[in-house]
Amino acid sequence: MRNLIEQSGGRRFLLSVMAGVSATALQWFGKLDPAGTTYGLLMAGCVGAYIAGNTTQKVKQGAPEDRA
Repeated sequence: MRNLIEQSGGRRFLLSVMAGVSATALQWFGKLDPAGTTYGLLMAGCVGAYIAGNTTQKVKQGAPEDRA
């Protein structure tokens, strides 16, 4: 299972995709505001969380020369 998750992009990526699909479904079925403001905020938050998580992981791992 872990191998399948890693091959498909990793946990963070899959969670981001699921959040995006959920928000898109909510917008499609009219459960969010018609103007799309909430949808835009959800997408921006999802992308921001993904980038922040990736950056945090890279910082904690250290620079490539530090790992040698």
